[in-house]
Amino acid sequence: MRVLHLLVADGEIADGRRRVVATAGATFAESYANVLRDIAAAVVDTFTPADENATPPRDLGAYDGIAVTGSSLNIHKREPASLRQIEFVREVFARGIPMFGSCWGLQLAAVAAGGDVAPNRAGREIGFARHITLTEAGRSHALHAGRPPSFDAPAIHGDEVTRLPENAIVTAANGMSKIQAAEIRFGKSVFWGVQYHPEFSLHDVAAMVRRNRVSLLSEGFFSEQQDLDCYAADIDLLQGDRTRRDIAWRLGLNSEITEDRKRICEIANWISRQVMPSIFARC
Repeated sequence: MRVLHLLVADGEIADGRRRVVATAGATFAESYANVLRDIAAAVVDTFTPADENATPPRDLGAYDGIAVTGSSLNIHKREPASLRQIEFVREVFARGIPMFGSCWGLQLAAVAAGGDVAPNRAGREIGFARHITLTEAGRSHALHAGRPPSFDAPAIHGDEVTRLPENAIVTAANGMSKIQAAEIRFGKSVFWGVQYHPEFSLHDVAAMVRRNRVSLLSEGFFSEQQDLDCYAADIDLLQGDRTRRDIAWRLGLNSEITEDRKRICEIANWISRQVMPSIFARC
């Protein structure tokens, strides 16, 4: 069987990518690419569609699947960096390439296909999305194969999809968002996306908390800087030693987050249930 060729589209602008590297050590796209390589031993390229005049390393037709990362942008503001990405995703839909998106990726695909995104009235969801519950459609959907009916996942978002386009299915929801996961059919392509971040390691979550310290303190998630630092430090400790049951218990984390294989469930399902069958169909 030939090697998979995948593309990761980084949703961040240049300044955002620098901030992510400063705290996490790698861009969203670089970290995502490593996850994909671990799952499928694939050749993975990265691309920054937010940048003016950016082009993928190869023609899009060379890729068996395309994943879209998170971003600190707000798509409802319709800034140039967002509009460029909307056009990119519409081209992917038109090409019929299997596509997956985390957080910003779900929002981007929804808007590109005719849906809407707005600030979440429930506020910011950050750190871990709790009690994500599969819908009736989600319980039998291949996107969530292997997931329990309810689970937690890494997350950060202040916006949410408020209206899905036609030919879309909600597969998961929780108390913070009625659309935590969805399938979108548009053009020639099928998109699977989640509002959470299955690709985030615990290290990524700790970095995310530190990167957003000003907002988290001002919004009351932590009463003081020391509390935030201790929380992030605990998450980093758990990343290095998954046997730290005391930390997992204190943070309310179970194996759906602490075990890498379970945490990346949806991405692995996308590779096996969408990307691989698409290759066979083209042979």
